[in-house]
Parts: sequence; C-alpha cells; structure tokens
Amino acid sequence: MTYMKEKEFLQIHEAFLRSHPEKYTKWFVNAPLSGRFRRFLSAIRPLKWTSVLDVCGAYGEFASYMHAVEGRHFEYTCLDFNPHRVKCGPHYLEIFGLKGNFILHNIREPFPLPEEEFDMVWLFGWCDTLFDCYKLFNEIYRVLEDNGIFMFNMAYAGYYKTKYSEAPLRELMKKTSFEVLRLNKIDSQEYGVVAKKLVKTRIGENEENENPMANNGFQPD
Repeated sequence: MTYMKEKEFLQIHEAFLRSHPEKYTKWFVNAPLSGRFRRFLSAIRPLKWTSVLDVCGAYGEFASYMHAVEGRHFEYTCLDFNPHRVKCGPHYLEIFGLKGNFILHNIREPFPLPEEEFDMVWLFGWCDTLFDCYKLFNEIYRVLEDNGIFMFNMAYAGYYKTKYSEAPLRELMKKTSFEVLRLNKIDSQEYGVVAKKLVKTRIGENEENENPMANNGFQPD
C-alpha cells in the first residue's frame, strides 16, 4: 500500500477546513504542525492498538494522519461537543480512507459507550477547561480495556482554568487507577502523558499485570 506524503496530507487537510469553515478554522489548519501534535506522534508510533476513542477529537485529524500517512488501521470513535465537527467529521475521515463513528456529547457527562470498549483513548485538548478531571478520568477508565492506553495533555502553566503541577497530576492518575508510563513537558505550558489502565484485582488475587509497553520502548518513570 502506498501511504500519503505528509505534505499532501496537510494540503488536503487545509483545503477541507477552508471549504467547511467554522470559528476555529485557523487553529485547526495549524494543528497538525503544532509541537503538541509532533510530540504525541513520536510517543504513539511504537504502540499497537485496534480501537480508539478520541475525546474532543474535532474532525479526527490525528486519526486521519495516523491512517493516511503512518499506515495504521483501527476502528475509530470520536466524542465531540461541537455539532459542526460531528457533522463534517465522517466526510473528513472518508477523504483519507478512514471510517469512524462521531457522537455529539458533553464530555462533562457520562459517555454513551459500553465498558471496556477501546484499547486506546486520546484526549488532546480540553482537560484545561474542566474542573472535575477525576470524574472524566474515571469515565475513561470505564471504557478502556484492561491494560489499555490513555494519552492526553494537561496544562501546568498559562491562562488555563485547570492546571496541575507534576506531583498532583501523578496523584490524580493514581487515584483513578492509571499507571503513568511517560510524563513530559511538550511545550512551555503543557504536559504530555501516556498512562496504562491498571486492572483492579479482586480480593485474594496476587497476579501482576503485564506491562503492554515493555516490548516497544516505553518504561514507567
């Protein structure tokens, strides 16, 4: 299979957004060129997954890049609060040869999804607008499969409503039953986090869970 060149992807991406304008079109045009995008791209390349939930995933640009340029194949579901993006998202994916399910949803509310449905969850924005990340992370835990991977960014500085320094962020992950596999500053205001869902063992069980990243270059901090 011949994959799309990055330059071609960006040209198609920009043309689509110009023809489907919304208030934040300029921001989305630049999104695939951002430092955040690049840092998460380098973190995700070694991983394997088959089903992704993209929380506030907009048009699905990260998923489309992974499919069209990186050649990855997976089932894709996007929850987003914006009706325009939910309406246009399937067409955007189709341009890049990917199909997906877009659901209009307020992420402050429980997800309209079954338990243990996905082996990866992305949240590349909007954590910094929430006051109850604990509730959101518990919901992400619920829809992830055992040992599933959760990747997200979190503000530690700047004008954002919600900010975490490293120690409280690690404590939040512990309380919501996630193991931090990687936590790095991706720019001057945000952390990039890769975490694994920990399996809650029943009383009397002592089995240790296998680290799914052990064979692809990631090690716990």
